[in-house]
Amino acid sequence: MMRSYALLLILVVGLILPPPSQAADRQTLYQLRTYQLHPQSKAVFRDHAVAIMKRHGFDIAAIWEADHDGAPEFVYLLRWSDEAAMKAAWTGFMTDPEWIEIKRNTISPDAPIVGDIDSKTMRLTDYSPGRP
Repeated sequence: MMRSYALLLILVVGLILPPPSQAADRQTLYQLRTYQLHPQSKAVFRDHAVAIMKRHGFDIAAIWEADHDGAPEFVYLLRWSDEAAMKAAWTGFMTDPEWIEIKRNTISPDAPIVGDIDSKTMRLTDYSPGRP
């Protein structure tokens, strides 16, 4: 079910994103991430994570809240110039002192920030709708 949901989401996202230039097409990556949410997760992402991500160069194309079989999910789409930029930004985010402190103050064995994480890195095809 999660796979069908992700594919539908990718199709919808393709309709709302402006097409990248042909030169950028070869390297532009999209990263679709889906997290199972725990009760405090929404506030952590809304109030802290998004700002820290932007500080580390994350290009957040869209963020959604979803329901999967009655459980809340946090879904977001990131856009990267290339794989090196993606890896550097994630390293910066995960080692950011503010993010480490937030996790230290929020995570416990009984209440982690998120449950399962699904992450897909994608490139547009040459036959994707809306391509120049």
